[in-house]
Amino acid sequence: MTYLEILFYTVLILISVLVAYLVLIIALMGMGLNNKFAPPAKQTNMHERIFNRVVGVLMRYAKFFKISYYEINIIVYYFLVPFSWLVLIDWIFNFHYLKIGFILFCIGFAFLCKDFSSFSIRLYKQSVDFLNYFNRFGSNYVASSVWICVVVPVLIYSTLIYFVIY
Repeated sequence: MTYLEILFYTVLILISVLVAYLVLIIALMGMGLNNKFAPPAKQTNMHERIFNRVVGVLMRYAKFFKISYYEINIIVYYFLVPFSWLVLIDWIFNFHYLKIGFILFCIGFAFLCKDFSSFSIRLYKQSVDFLNYFNRFGSNYVASSVWICVVVPVLIYSTLIYFVIY
């Protein structure tokens, strides 16, 4: 496989992931623009159940590793999930550049970050602000969390695993 083909397929994967993400964001925005598109109460309960289950799992891991909920949240969503995506992309193209680059980034981050606890709290609060941004479109924090932190990653994993298999 030539570098041009690798570049082409990388761009293709990134575009497909971006399109899936944008479709979800547009759907999320559309739910609040007109009352007839508002989700039924049962769907909100589903969001709450998913949200509470994810929070519960993260809290158990935080307790197990003796770190805060903020730290485990940042580790999972800003380090482990992106790293796993890069592993899958490297697997698709049969090279190791992305995961090696991310590992080097993490090593550099570990040396440069003086207080991970404070960093995690700040980044978590910024993430909450980002999720609350969608409130203006009729969403809420719980629904936005489920869409952006659960559904979007599942779609990205599905897309990447599809390319790994085929």
